Amino acid sequence: MKNNRYLVTLIIYTTAIFLLMGVQVLASLGCFNALSDQMVEVVGSVLPQIVVMFGVPLIMLLSAQKINHEPVSLKQVNQFVGWHRMSFKNVILCLVLGVCLYLFNIFVASFFGSFLKSFGYQFNSNDNAFTGYSGLAISIILNAVLPGICEEFLHRGVLLNGMIKQLGVRNAVLWTSFLFGLMHMNVGQFFYASILGWFLTMGALASGSLWGSIILHFTNNALATYFSHAEELNLPGARLMNAVLGNWVSIILTLLVVVILIGEILRIMARDKFNRNLDSYTVRYLASQNQFNVEDFDKIRAVLPRAIRTMPTWKATMSYVETFDQPQRTKPIERALLTAVWVAGAALTVLSFIWGRW
Repeated sequence: MKNNRYLVTLIIYTTAIFLLMGVQVLASLGCFNALSDQMVEVVGSVLPQIVVMFGVPLIMLLSAQKINHEPVSLKQVNQFVGWHRMSFKNVILCLVLGVCLYLFNIFVASFFGSFLKSFGYQFNSNDNAFTGYSGLAISIILNAVLPGICEEFLHRGVLLNGMIKQLGVRNAVLWTSFLFGLMHMNVGQFFYASILGWFLTMGALASGSLWGSIILHFTNNALATYFSHAEELNLPGARLMNAVLGNWVSIILTLLVVVILIGEILRIMARDKFNRNLDSYTVRYLASQNQFNVEDFDKIRAVLPRAIRTMPTWKATMSYVETFDQPQRTKPIERALLTAVWVAGAALTVLSFIWGRW
């Protein structure tokens, strides 16, 4: 798997996305119409999430190990997708960052929602299929827990880590975010999902673990689910969003605080990760320069942290995990697979604007 990591990644991702498209087509043809609203919600979450975006990629990763005559091991899969342990400090930081991203995402979604409505796009009503406190718990599982784990496993786990060495960190971040937006297959979600995907990707890189983006994704979706049930159940903060969006002063102040917190939290996590791995980063940098001795090691080890402190947060975050490998030339089959995925996703996204959401 190490020798053809990028090709394996694209085969897995292409398979998962076309299966996901198949599920969407079945739904649009009315194959699930006989089910109750609750069962449609369950099937519409379990089938794409657990089966398509988690189960199929996991089986294909294990199969790739066998094909390459490697030991079939879940531990190696965890290493491949970056499913590493996180410190308690980073867990707390990710929870706070997730709240910030939720608030930021409200403004982004509102802006693009207004933009699309100006062109006549009609958003579907988002009535809750499940009601009551039990309905809230079920909705959080379906809308926050499953996407947090399964969508992150496929995008920030398989796709991001499979692309970094081949394309470089910056291109891998952009492609992962863009494809995450297209994965939703409707124009109403594409714009803000792509932007959210960028932050989720940066969260995974800064924390050094897939758990980082999982926590961010879960927190964002859980808050959205909570507030969608808040008024019905008279939960605390039911009218909080109305207050936040009530006037331009509160909007500007909230955005300002949120943006500052997002940048600082990413920088704190990335700096901690960099300091923990400073020796290995120094060795990799020297190896990329085809030189290595004790004097160079000590010099570079002292210079790297100071150099990164002067960079913008987004660039510093990527620099902390930079592989120091030059992006490699892609093969025709790799370019074809990547093109097929984004063209198909883009076509369905555009059609969702013409025909309405799936």
